[in-house]
Amino acid sequence: MEKQFDYGSYAGYRDTVQTLNKNLRSLLGLSEEISLVNTANSIRETIEKSETDHFEVAIVGEFKRGKSTLINALLGQEVLPADVLPATATLNRVTYSQEPYVQVEYKDGRSERVDIDQLENYVTKLTAEAEEKAETVKEATVYYDTAFCRNNVDIIDTPGLNDDEQMTNVTLSILPKIDAAVFVISANSPFSQFEKDFLEKKMLTSDVGRIIFVVNCFGTFSTEDENKIVETVRSRITKYVMDKAKMVMGEDSREFAAYKRKIGTPRVIGVYAKRALTAKKIEDPGLLQDSNFPEFEKALETILTKERGVIALQILTNKITNSGTEILRSVVMQENALMMANDEFMEKYDKAISEIDDIRNKKRQEFVKINESANHVFADLKPVLDSYWNNIEKAAMEVIDNFQMSSDDFKKDQLKVVSAKLTDKIRESIEVRASLICEQIQNAINIAISVEADRLQGFEDEFFESVSRIQEMFTLSDRVSRNGSGIDKGIGAALGSFGFGAAFLGFREAGLKGALLGFGTGFASFSAIFFTTFLSLSPAWPVALVIMAASGLGGTFVAGLSIDKFLTNERIDKYKTNFKNQVRKQFHEMRINNDFTESVRRQVFSAFEGLKSKIESETEIILRDTQETLDNLNALKTEKNELSEKEMERLHGIAEAASAIVSDAYALRKALSENTDTASAS
Repeated sequence: MEKQFDYGSYAGYRDTVQTLNKNLRSLLGLSEEISLVNTANSIRETIEKSETDHFEVAIVGEFKRGKSTLINALLGQEVLPADVLPATATLNRVTYSQEPYVQVEYKDGRSERVDIDQLENYVTKLTAEAEEKAETVKEATVYYDTAFCRNNVDIIDTPGLNDDEQMTNVTLSILPKIDAAVFVISANSPFSQFEKDFLEKKMLTSDVGRIIFVVNCFGTFSTEDENKIVETVRSRITKYVMDKAKMVMGEDSREFAAYKRKIGTPRVIGVYAKRALTAKKIEDPGLLQDSNFPEFEKALETILTKERGVIALQILTNKITNSGTEILRSVVMQENALMMANDEFMEKYDKAISEIDDIRNKKRQEFVKINESANHVFADLKPVLDSYWNNIEKAAMEVIDNFQMSSDDFKKDQLKVVSAKLTDKIRESIEVRASLICEQIQNAINIAISVEADRLQGFEDEFFESVSRIQEMFTLSDRVSRNGSGIDKGIGAALGSFGFGAAFLGFREAGLKGALLGFGTGFASFSAIFFTTFLSLSPAWPVALVIMAASGLGGTFVAGLSIDKFLTNERIDKYKTNFKNQVRKQFHEMRINNDFTESVRRQVFSAFEGLKSKIESETEIILRDTQETLDNLNALKTEKNELSEKEMERLHGIAEAASAIVSDAYALRKALSENTDTASAS
C-alpha cells in the first residue's frame, strides 16, 4: 500500500517540512561520516533556508474596505487598529511570538520596541500626532500569540491603495515578493474606478494566481443581492485578467493557453469579516459558518500549502533524493574499490578522473551555448527596446490630442488645474503603455529560459549518465561480496528502486524539468518557480521600470502663452502644442537619465547567468565529492586492500539508512507531482 501524505493543511504541511528537515539532518550526518564534504555543505544550506522559511500574505485594497477587520478576523482577535476613518498609514507585519510587542522600524534606520497597546499611535491616521509619527515609520512588526501566525504565516497589512501615491507604490512593489495576496473589495461599492484601473493597469499578469479577491459584505444587502454582487465582481475580474493576459502573451500563444488553464476562474469569495471576528471572539461556530469566512480561510490555506508550499516540498525532496543517492553511490565505490587489486583500481581511477574532466568540458560548452541564447534573446528584443521611449511618448501625445478643453479652462487660476489634470492623465497613460511593454519583455524572457531549460535536458541526461559510468567502473560484477551478503546486494536493490542518471532526479516520473532546471511543473508555473527560487532576475522589475517611467514625468506643465490673443480653438491648439513640446523635452531628459535598454540587458543576462549558476553549483557538488572520494580511496589503497567486517557493517548501515530516507522522499515527490499534474489539468 502506498504511503499517504498530508500537506494540504497548515499543520500537515508544517509536519511534512519538519519530517523532511529531520531526514536531511540524518543525511547530513551520513554525508559527514563518509567525507562527502560538498554534499554535506549543500544539505546544511538547504536546512538553514527551510527552517527560516515562512509564508507571507499581504492584505491589499482601497482604504475603508475592511482590511484591518479582515486581518483581525483571521487572527481571531482585535490585534490591529480599525476605525471608520482611513486607519493604516504604514506597512504592518503580524508575526508569531508568545510575548506580544511591536518593533517599529523607522525610515532613518532607527528601531524602537513599543508596547502593543501603543500601536495605533505609530501606524495610523487616527490623530494628527499619529499621522505625523506614521510618516517617519518604514514598517511596524506586531509580534503576537495567534494560532494563525503559529502556522509560519506572516500577515502584512498595507495602507489603502488610493490613499497616498507613495504608499500605493510601496504596496505594488511588495506584491511580486509575497506568497499570496488578499484583495479586499467592499460589497457596498464594488469595483470603484481605482479598483478597475488597478486590475487593468497596475497588477502584473503573473500576480493573479496568488490573489484571493474578497468581497467584504456588511449586511446591508439581501443574501441574493450579495451573491449577485460577488458573481458580478468575479466576471469582471475574469474579463480584465484574461484581456490583459491576451495583450501580454498573445491570444493564440501556447503561454496564454497554459495561463488560462492554470488561472481558470479567479478566486472571488464573499465574506462577513466583522461577523467572523465576532464569531471567533464569542466562539460561535454557527455564526462563523454564516460569515462564509471558513471558505476564504480554506482557499488561502490551499494557495499557501498546495500551491506555494508544494514548491518548497519539491526542493526538499529533490535535495534528499540527490544527496541520498550520492551517499549510496559513494558507499558502493568505497567498498568495491577497496576490494580491487591496486593495478585494476588505478586503471579505473585514471578513467574516472578523465570522465570527470570530460563532463566539465561539456559543461563549459553548454555555458557557451547559454551565452549565445542570451545574446539571441537580447537581439530579438532590441526592436522593442529601441522603440520603448517613442512608444510611451506616443501614448502621451495621444492623451494631449484627445484631451477635451473649453474656453472656461483658460480662466484665471483654472489653467493650473487643467494642466495638473492633463499631467495625471499622461502619467496614467504611460504607466499603462510601459506596463504592457515590460510584461511582454518579461514574458519573452520567460519563454526563452523555458526553451533553454528544455534544450539543457539533454545535457542533464548526459551528465548523470557520465556519473553513473564512473560508479559502474567500480562495480564488481563477479564479486558481489566476500561473504555472500555484502553491501552491493542491499545497495543495488536500493539504487534499483530509484534508478541512476537523470531518472533518480524524478523529472520523468514526476513530470518535472529536472532538479538542475528549476523544479518546474510545466511552463505556466515553471517561470514563477524558477525566477523566484533560483535566478537573480527580480519578478518585480517591470513594476520598478513602470514607476520609473511615470515618476520621471514632471508634476505639472503650464504652457506659457498669452491667452487673449487667440480664438478659443487657436488657444487650445497653441496650448497643446506648447504642452507637447514641454513633455517631449522631459522625455528627452528621461531617455538620457534612464537607460531602459541597459536595464533590460542586465535582466536578460542575469536570468541566463542564474541558469548557469544553478547548473554549476549542483553539478559541482556531485563532481567534487566523486573526485574527493576517489582521491581518498587512492590514498587508502596504499594502506589496505580490503574492508574489515566492522567497516563492512558500518558502510552497510549507512547505505540502509540512506536508502530508507530516499525511498520516502521519492514517494512524496511522486505524490507532489501527481498533485501538480492534476491541478494543471483542472
